[in-house]
Amino acid sequence: IFNAGFRLSHFHHGNKNEIHLEPRITGSYFLNKVMSVKASFAQMNQYIHLLSNTGVGLPTDLWVPATSKVPSQKSWQAAFGLVTDIPSFASTLTLEGYYKKSRNIIAYREGASFLLVDNPDGANEITWENNITSGMGSSYGIELMAQRKAGKLSGWIGYTLSWTKLQFAELNFGKPFFAKYDRRHDLSIVGIYTISKRITLSATWVYGTGNAITLPQSTYPGLEHFDSGFDLYQQRTIEDYGSKNSFRMAPYHRLDVGIQFHKKKLRYERIWEVSVYNVYNRHNPYFYFIDNNNAQQQNVLKQVSLFPVLPSFSWSIKF
Repeated sequence: IFNAGFRLSHFHHGNKNEIHLEPRITGSYFLNKVMSVKASFAQMNQYIHLLSNTGVGLPTDLWVPATSKVPSQKSWQAAFGLVTDIPSFASTLTLEGYYKKSRNIIAYREGASFLLVDNPDGANEITWENNITSGMGSSYGIELMAQRKAGKLSGWIGYTLSWTKLQFAELNFGKPFFAKYDRRHDLSIVGIYTISKRITLSATWVYGTGNAITLPQSTYPGLEHFDSGFDLYQQRTIEDYGSKNSFRMAPYHRLDVGIQFHKKKLRYERIWEVSVYNVYNRHNPYFYFIDNNNAQQQNVLKQVSLFPVLPSFSWSIKF
């Protein structure tokens, strides 16, 4: 089976117009009745940029458009996989590898932030395009999925092993570093058990490697020079950050469970659901901040978490 085509995309911003042809090809070859190999290739353009803060404090993700000064993102991706059915278990196994190359990715320049404005009246004078730098990125990895589509117990297990690296001439001394959302391990287990036509149990467990962020690794006293006609120096604390995004937040994981009550009507199906989010009340990190322990005169890394165990109730109709 072979499928080829293209998209024609157009983007307009101010005096800027971009028109791009985005080809894509997919194909699969059946080795026998239950096994096939597949491959795909696609070129893509994206006209909005994700700009992330990777330091300590409240995390901020901003979306900014491509402009006359900031070109659109361009990427291509190739994938190759193997798919096999197991009829006796009503299951499917999929193994796939991929590689993606991107360019015109943007990031903050060192020390720049859109949120630090000393004088709010002068905020309009700050041009965000002058506070960013452009670079490239690459992503690659393998994905494995086992899925059971029928029977009293259905669901899937999905696992991804991946790497995402970025490189900017003006950041990290031009050396590649891991992206904030680089996730080495990503695992999800979903189970659905049908007790009867009217009652269904479900559970989902997810696990992911923590985000890559930049933290100061050490501090030491230093002197800051003021050139005001006199040689003036002021003592200050110097922070050594090491390589960019070299620190990993704690891994993310949680368990969600639910029970659904179904009732089929003449023209629709009514569903009542009672569920619990984060059953074992995992304190997943939302962001870190550095606090000073005055008793021991030490800096302490502290974690802020959101969304503890949360019960919920819903009513829905399906038709």
